This record gives sequence, structure tokens and C-alpha cells, in this order.
Amino acid sequence: MSVFPPVFKSWRAPIQEKIDNTLETNFDREEANQIIKYMFKTGGKRCRPLLVILSTKAFGGDPNEALDAAAALEIIHAATLVFDDLIDKDQVRRGAPTIHMAFSNEKALTSGLFLASKGVQLLSNYKNAEVMRMIGSTLVDVSRGELLDIISDLNASVSECIAIADLKTASLFGSAAGIGAAIAGVDGKDLVSMQKFGRSGGMAFQIQDDVLDFHNGSGEQLLKGPNIVTSHCLHEAPRPNHNSDVLNSNNKHSNREVLQLLRRTGSLEFARKRARDYAIEAKASLRKVKRLRNRKILEEYADYLWKRKE
Repeated sequence: MSVFPPVFKSWRAPIQEKIDNTLETNFDREEANQIIKYMFKTGGKRCRPLLVILSTKAFGGDPNEALDAAAALEIIHAATLVFDDLIDKDQVRRGAPTIHMAFSNEKALTSGLFLASKGVQLLSNYKNAEVMRMIGSTLVDVSRGELLDIISDLNASVSECIAIADLKTASLFGSAAGIGAAIAGVDGKDLVSMQKFGRSGGMAFQIQDDVLDFHNGSGEQLLKGPNIVTSHCLHEAPRPNHNSDVLNSNNKHSNREVLQLLRRTGSLEFARKRARDYAIEAKASLRKVKRLRNRKILEEYADYLWKRKE
């Protein structure tokens, strides 16, 4: 399952249209409008906003009523990427210059603040206390995760990497599932279970992302900081000293050598299994939801997150 199933793909255009309309004319100065829309020029998988739509739909709600929330989640996600790229000093994202490279650090920073604020404003229009509680908690989690990521290094343990991924990535997936359900009128234990579904799915997504970084032939991920693949190789696989030598960017080992090491130590397979386990955990959360009308569409979504090839 390397591409979106048709029922998922059909919502990508409406989500993008809502994002475009939301960001169309926020400023009198055209340069400002170009800056805030820049993050959306190179596309993206749109997994988070899609989860909002699918969650609403799975409970029998009108998915069109969730489009504003879906756009808001993707806009907030884009803000976190702006800050991520600034902190990591990344120069390229999805084949294009990062926003701070295309404009400036100052313009990138202020655009990130604007995008985060715009997303929250869009969600506030629902006048739903649970929606605002969830996004507030998520923004705190993402900030905590970013700070932990900054102060960590390649020596971080697998458990530390999982904690960072849970805060930086999975928390937003949890809110996406919960907010979609809340728009459909879900509350109580069912809402909590939906948040758990999204959070576990988000972990499956992030770990598969780490795996795909290496299979795409890029060694850049090794230089940025800890992730579950390299952490397993350094701490839980045999001959950790030799592994550290290969993963050390100063030693100029080729991407092929790094990939061979990660296969030989079982680190890639370890990560794939963890991604699959989180997807299974996500689907288990759905069994606790009583009001769910369409479980299959969410189970297919969870499977996509860890089986995808891009």
C-alpha cells in the first residue's frame, strides 16, 4: 500500500483548496502573502488533515464540516516545520529551498508564528471547548518535544527517541483524530480512545519516516540528531563501537555503507516492526469506541501509515 487508497485521495484536493483560500489574502503586501504560502508550494502527504476528515466521517458526521479543522491542522503542522528547519539549519525540504533560505530567518520565524496563530484561530470558530483543549495540549507537547530534540544527540536511547517522536509528531495526530471526532459530536471515553488511536498512528508514521529516510538513499538524517533506527544501531545492536564509527559523519562513510550496516544490525527491521506494532495498537484503540460507524476506513488509514513507501 504505497499510495493513498482512492477514498483517501479524493479528499486531498478539497483540503488543499481550503488551505489556499484560508491563506489567500491575509496581507496587503504581496511579499507577505508569498511568504506564508511558501510552505504549501511543494505539496505533502496531508496525513494529518486527512485524519480529521476520516474521523468525522467514521462517526457519521459531515466531513465537509471538518474541512476548516483539517486545514487548521495542516497549517499548524507547517508552522512546526518552519521552526524545525530553522533550528536544524536545513537548506532543502521536498526538493526546494527551506523558507528561511528562500527569504530570511526573520521572515521564516514570523511566518511560522503567523501560521500557528492562524490555525488556532480557525479552530476557535467551532466554539468547541474540547477542540481548543486538544490543540492547546498539542502545542505544548510539540514545544516540549522540540526542546528535548535540541538538547539530545546521537547518543540518545531508543526510549528517548520514542518520547521525542511522541511529543513532536504523534501528539498532532492524536489531536487530528480527536478533533475530527469532536466535530461529529463524540465525547467522553470514545473521544479519549480516538486520541489514542491518532497518537499511536502518529508513532507508526514517524518511525516509518525514519526508515524511509535511509531507503531513499539519504544519509543526511544521521547528521541531524537521534532517531529510532540509528539509536537501535548504537545502543541495542551488536558491536556498538564499530557501529558508532560508521555512523560518525566525520568518517565519511558512504550512504551505501551506512545502509548495509543498518540492515546487518537489524536496526531497519527493528524500526519496521515498531511501526507495525504502533499501527496494531492504534487499531486496538478503535475496538473500545462504541459509537464508531465505519471502523474499516480508520483501520486502512492506520495500515497506510506504516506500509507507505513514500
